[in-house]
Amino acid sequence: MLMFDSSHTGLCIQLLVFATSMAVLESTITNDQTQSTQQPCNSCCTGATGSQGAPGIPGVPGTNGIPGNVGPRGETGVRGDSGLPGEKGEVGEPGLKGAIGAVGIRGPPGKVGPAGIDGTPGIPGVKGQKGITGQGMKGIKGQKGESRQNRLSAFSAARRSSFTPSSNGQALPFDAGTVHTNVGDDFNAASGRFTCEIPGIYLFTYSIMTYRDNILVHLMKNDVYINAVFRHDENLLDMISNTAVLQLAVGDEVWLRCRDSGSVIYNDNLFTTFSGVILHEI
Repeated sequence: MLMFDSSHTGLCIQLLVFATSMAVLESTITNDQTQSTQQPCNSCCTGATGSQGAPGIPGVPGTNGIPGNVGPRGETGVRGDSGLPGEKGEVGEPGLKGAIGAVGIRGPPGKVGPAGIDGTPGIPGVKGQKGITGQGMKGIKGQKGESRQNRLSAFSAARRSSFTPSSNGQALPFDAGTVHTNVGDDFNAASGRFTCEIPGIYLFTYSIMTYRDNILVHLMKNDVYINAVFRHDENLLDMISNTAVLQLAVGDEVWLRCRDSGSVIYNDNLFTTFSGVILHEI
């Protein structure tokens, strides 16, 4: 079934009206001619019938008629091809915040975390009451033990000549012929070191003579600095000394370390000395 739009429908109606008008006009002319032929004229004679005249000028088209009823619905046409995808739309505004969901099932326990920092110690508690003195039996007197004879270790050494350290940190040596005391033979004059063979408490003293030079000497226990003597004067002859009480274990070494290489430890009459003695064996 053909489909027409409103413009085509109006044109068809106008053509139909025009054709109808022409048919009416042609019928009117024919009737007039027939009446003219059949009716006699008022004159004395009737002339011959003339030929048919030319058609008249078409009349003005009439107005549009009343629209006809809506025709039946046409059949569904064939589905067209799918169009191209449209452009991506703009991002919409964020939606409203949803309601809080229900509480989930409790998960398994996590791993134990690292230990925390120790807390501040609490306030000491109140001292308790003294308990009842026991009434145990007196024990048997033990046998008399053997008394231990205290072992001795002592040394005293001096230098007869002046000494100039060749390097910073060099040990101060002593002359073997001027070691006055060496009980236990724990002092080595050539190295200037005392090596402990009896653990205990020791007393050490040392003195240094200087003349027109800067002197710095450390008393050392192994590689640990204990104390020092220091002099900074370029015009005077001077004596400097120091003392220390040390607890030593077997194998510990005590010695004097020279800190200024090139400085002269002056000596011409046993002024520079180093001594040590055990006070109490442990």
